[in-house]
Amino acid sequence: MNRIVGLGGLAMSLIALAMGIFVLFGGRVQDGDTTVPAGERTFYMTGLEYKGSTSTKDLPAPPVAPNKIGDGYRYKPPGEADKGDPTKWEVSTYRWEPGLLQVFRGDKVSLVGFIVNGDHHKVWIEDPKGQVVVKEQDWQRGREYKASFVADKVGYYKIHCDEHDPSMTGYVLVTPR
Repeated sequence: MNRIVGLGGLAMSLIALAMGIFVLFGGRVQDGDTTVPAGERTFYMTGLEYKGSTSTKDLPAPPVAPNKIGDGYRYKPPGEADKGDPTKWEVSTYRWEPGLLQVFRGDKVSLVGFIVNGDHHKVWIEDPKGQVVVKEQDWQRGREYKASFVADKVGYYKIHCDEHDPSMTGYVLVTPR
């Protein structure tokens, strides 16, 4: 069994190494001057809420309420999470899935978002210098939305949700072509 797990870990390491080399060389394929052509990259993202609960019998409630740390975290302390069980407490957080995307400079990025949890999400996108490239939109549960921009700067573009930052921040990594 250990040999199988070891081989799986080795395979994953080799894949990660190959991806790193690909990004390091700007996406150039090593068979001459071939590069990945500029184009439109479409990604499907989902707005989700993750929830977890336990009992003070198993784990004490957190000393600092998670919702005091950031807007994206929710907390129901013992006595509020379940009226029938005064020991139960619950935490949750909002996220984009996938949370990290990669494109090349010059690509047109189209994000198709679907909201599963949370009635309202004020969503906007900013470039690596903090300039807004997609103005704020109200994305609502059970609906699909589209936002597009040209990734003309190398670095991380941020996909924000005003109500649920910092946990509901997605990233588009733009690398040189």
